[in-house]
Amino acid sequence: MKEREYQKYLRKCDLRDVEPLPLSPGLRCVAVIPACDELETIGRTLASLVVPDDCAAMVVVNHPEGADSRVKRSSFELLGRLRAGWSPCRNLHWIDAPDLRGGVGEARKLGMDAVVASQRADMLEQTILASLDADTVAERDYFPEILAEFGRTPEIAALTIPFRHQPGETPEEELAIRRYEAYLERYVTKLREAGSPYAFQTVGSAFAVRLDAYVRAGGMRVRRGGEDFYFLQATAKVGTVATGRKVLVHPSARPSDRVPFGTGPAVRKLMAGERLSEISDAAFSHLGVLLTLAAAPAGLDDAELLMGKLDPCFRAFLKEEGFPAVWPKILANTPKRAGARLAAFHLWFDGLRTLRCLHRFDRQQAEKPVI
Repeated sequence: MKEREYQKYLRKCDLRDVEPLPLSPGLRCVAVIPACDELETIGRTLASLVVPDDCAAMVVVNHPEGADSRVKRSSFELLGRLRAGWSPCRNLHWIDAPDLRGGVGEARKLGMDAVVASQRADMLEQTILASLDADTVAERDYFPEILAEFGRTPEIAALTIPFRHQPGETPEEELAIRRYEAYLERYVTKLREAGSPYAFQTVGSAFAVRLDAYVRAGGMRVRRGGEDFYFLQATAKVGTVATGRKVLVHPSARPSDRVPFGTGPAVRKLMAGERLSEISDAAFSHLGVLLTLAAAPAGLDDAELLMGKLDPCFRAFLKEEGFPAVWPKILANTPKRAGARLAAFHLWFDGLRTLRCLHRFDRQQAEKPVI
């Protein structure tokens, strides 16, 4: 990466002090772990990490602005333990990040940006950022396997790591978490079958990214939930997001409402007897038609012609999103080389638009009167 691009990114960063010492330059992989009120679980997470000499773990000790006194005490106690020499794994660093407004996304970003700042611009592509959670257990070969995956496919920008949640504490919780895993896997499988380049999991405790791709994607998103989805979507626009070959992490199965969506709320919902909003096979089938047409020779020459071949709901969605107006402008700025138009289409019809379009189709079908 060019020094100018690197420095431009750093100027936007909120760089906090890294304790007990700054990160060493030349690290091959750093696992960033936000920790908010996680005293009961973080010891097991850190103890599960077998950290090689050229890797490190970075804990971002945080709590939200306006947190109650119990949560603040949890942060103070964890910092006290760390500063007193408690270190369940080797090469452990941490950042004190109280009173955050941007939730877990901001905590991840603080840690990840600190790693960016510690490395040289011309070495960023050789360093991997791994994203973990403080209630997630890693396999012993976590670091070596991540590095091996990037070594096998050096052109990839990011890696989603296969996962299996920890066992539920009750039979009901166990059933809920396995149903949720199946729900996540079905969505990605159906996207892949339809031909979407966004067919990968977006779980905050189960991905890794090259530092140069992290910077080019604009860094971690500052959000209270969904930061992993939005970040990996952005990363897929600057490079390939691959899926690893082996389960390396075991996130918590616990129900919670700390974030607006994700594992905790889904497990709570399932345990309450509610259903998750599964996308229909019909919606994925129509998505496949759209993506097949877009990939065909001359399929993207004319926006109106493409839309005329689609299901009315998909056609209406593209119109409402402004596709007929924006596509000619995109074409005018797209190189004429092979594959460039399709790549430009996928930049526009990204993972979020894909999800919204699928949900729009199912809502419209549900609203149709029964005759």
